[in-house]
Amino acid sequence: MNWLFIAAVVVVIVVIIMVKLSHNRVTEHADYPYQKTDPLFSPAERSFYGVLNQTVGGNAKILGKVRVADVVVPKKGLSRSDWQKAFNKISGKHFDFLLCSSDSLSVICAIELDDSSHQSKKRQKRDQFLKEVCNAAEIPLIQVPAKSGYVIDEVKELIAPHINIKEFLIQEEESISQKSAASEKVCPECSSPMVIRTAKKGANAGKQFWACSAFPKCKHIEPIQE
Repeated sequence: MNWLFIAAVVVVIVVIIMVKLSHNRVTEHADYPYQKTDPLFSPAERSFYGVLNQTVGGNAKILGKVRVADVVVPKKGLSRSDWQKAFNKISGKHFDFLLCSSDSLSVICAIELDDSSHQSKKRQKRDQFLKEVCNAAEIPLIQVPAKSGYVIDEVKELIAPHINIKEFLIQEEESISQKSAASEKVCPECSSPMVIRTAKKGANAGKQFWACSAFPKCKHIEPIQE
């Protein structure tokens, strides 16, 4: 009889604890009524981001959806009310993309992707305001019409005046040239294509060399002529 009483008490205590924990979770969610949003970029923005990333290479960092107020601020010397008015005009706006220097992350230029919504009078007024803000802050603003697809060369022409992509283009050309040479070079012993490999250990660790693609059947290797 005593065991039945003890078991009943334990069950009641467990139920009370579970109800209390459930109530705490509900209360906690009620105090923080938030949920995760959709992906940061729209499909058109994601497509452009991929092309922009290929175009920029290592010459700049790409940031997306940055508040205008995190990039520019009202000038010093304004009265408190004028400063607040100027700040309020930019506080709810953001840039689609920013190109920043790789070392200091200082802003190089801003990029706006203009879709069909930018054709409305309200949006055009907003775009003109943002353009004037960037002019005043001496931040180049690049406006790119939204498309279903983008051409890398066209994007290069847009950003070339603002960042040095010459070095990146040279590296790109060298990479293409190297791949082309690799596809043409054949092994003198078995006539298989030669490929470029990197030594992982030993005295030549980190150095590249020509190796037969038929390895391990053919172990012919050659140094890469500088």
